[in-house]
Amino acid sequence: MDKKLSVVAVAGPTATGKTALGIGLARRYQGEIVSCDSMQVYKDLPIGTAQPTPAEQAQAPHHLVGFLEVEKPFSVSDYVGLAGKAIADIAGRGRLPLLVGGTGLYVRSLLNGFSFEEGARNEALRARLLEEAQEDGPEETHRRLAALDPDAAREIHPRNVKRVLRALEYCLLTGKPFSRQAARSRQAESPYRALLICPVYKDRQLLYDRINRRVDAMLEAGLLEEAEAFFRRCRQMDLPPTAAQAIGYKELFPYFQGEVPLSEAVERIKQESRRYAKRQITWFAREPGARPLYLDGLAPEEALLKAIGMAEAWKQEGGGSF
Repeated sequence: MDKKLSVVAVAGPTATGKTALGIGLARRYQGEIVSCDSMQVYKDLPIGTAQPTPAEQAQAPHHLVGFLEVEKPFSVSDYVGLAGKAIADIAGRGRLPLLVGGTGLYVRSLLNGFSFEEGARNEALRARLLEEAQEDGPEETHRRLAALDPDAAREIHPRNVKRVLRALEYCLLTGKPFSRQAARSRQAESPYRALLICPVYKDRQLLYDRINRRVDAMLEAGLLEEAEAFFRRCRQMDLPPTAAQAIGYKELFPYFQGEVPLSEAVERIKQESRRYAKRQITWFAREPGARPLYLDGLAPEEALLKAIGMAEAWKQEGGGSF
């Protein structure tokens, strides 16, 4: 008897309407949403991390959104543990777990049942590595990882500073390659039967235009004030938290320090968001079993109907029961 839990995931690039799709599917299938976004976990940063609004969260239950203090570190291992518990609870109540977000490593690790070696952690070492990364820059930090673990360096993008630092921390503490631990983590069998829907645009410029408009909308919604409050909070800490590396905040910090004009900081947010989207597209295009949902020319209601059609087809194929 197959005891695997059915999960529907809506995961892909930023600014593709994943939140609306997830809510629509949750309402259609009596589901609850589990966020898979590495920055939406933090409290007090709803605008810059694009957390579902209170009105959106009122339309469907959401989990793992805005629950963690910004000073606290949060790893993929932490995420897999908490998300797994949320999914089991949702399924245990006879509802459909829906995974929604864009952090590819979280999606892959959770849906594939990856396990993680605990204990290879040292907060003092991580704080020192973060301080050195801020002084030396992401490229030099990545080169340091490449010297210790070339395979991990090839797998982790230099701009993914959080992941680079985690790999360095592991290598330095254990004397073993992080890539070897990652390979071992893939040996566990997944407890899920998952449909992975990836909303994406064939015309990349359509996505980039949406990203630019969304950044403008965030600023109108109060991103500048939110980021300045976070900036002041960070200045009171011994070392800046992981959340300070989130797009939308790190680009504004130089503006608050009087180093760049606001227009330049805003353009950097848009540029970094577009770059991030490009990396997300590449990541999810490589995911086995991912099913693209092309959004070109579709209204939100039409996109939802297509997503429902994909879910129904998956059920007919015997992929899931809900």
